[in-house]
Amino acid sequence: MTIRVETISLKLTKEQAKLLAAASKEQGFPSKSEFVRYAIARALEDRLSVKTIEDIFESRRQIRAGKTVPLERLMKEE
Repeated sequence: MTIRVETISLKLTKEQAKLLAAASKEQGFPSKSEFVRYAIARALEDRLSVKTIEDIFESRRQIRAGKTVPLERLMKEE
């Protein structure tokens, strides 16, 4: 299965960047990018398919259990 991704650029204030780094670490995300992907998915949940929402819930369970890996690692394994 090929995962298609698109790179985006995001500008933050220094304070926002510090808060992002702290929040992502506190909540057990393996990277700031994973935290941002999760936040975007939460914001768009009402527009997503049932399958995608189920995947999000499974991801949340994995995050709480500390069983996540960065997307970059998954893509290298393909």
